[in-house]
Amino acid sequence: MVCTGNICRSPAMHYLAKREWGDAAEVTSAGIYAEIGMDVPQPMRRAAERHGLAIPRHRPTQLDRAILTQADLVLVATAQHARWAEREWGERVPHVFGIKEAAELARRAERPAGDTATERLANAAAALDAARQAVPAPLRSLDDPWSLDQATYDRVMDEIVDDLVAITEWAGLGRTHESGGPKH
Repeated sequence: MVCTGNICRSPAMHYLAKREWGDAAEVTSAGIYAEIGMDVPQPMRRAAERHGLAIPRHRPTQLDRAILTQADLVLVATAQHARWAEREWGERVPHVFGIKEAAELARRAERPAGDTATERLANAAAALDAARQAVPAPLRSLDDPWSLDQATYDRVMDEIVDDLVAITEWAGLGRTHESGGPKH
């Protein structure tokens, strides 16, 4: 999960995915210009709490090639973040998607292969990339709420939840998907 400072959007994506995906993934987040020493601001915490998500103390991390290499799937907030990853990687990174782009692709992509949520997550980027190659989805940006009003933080968090739920349901990553039952 990637944004600019790793204090608003990417921590919200990080802790929401961690909650929703359970043990299926080791979820982390980073920023292209990490605000080292800062923490998630209170308006973002309040926006997350509206969705039953408590964000713990967070230490921003600087995105680098090692993080990109270790990840099976990287969700970024904006096209700028994807371009940063491409420069760091040296070419287009097939497992990097805008969160909004991934959610749109998930609505028409083949479900990733795998018997477990962990296997499906490992294959999710390939399934999304195949859908992107067939018919690209725009990499629309998730607005940066930093220093704006609470309504903006709330709207951004709502978008994160909607997009992450679409990806989670498509890939069967929710904790209850392991048993094959529907996620409620």
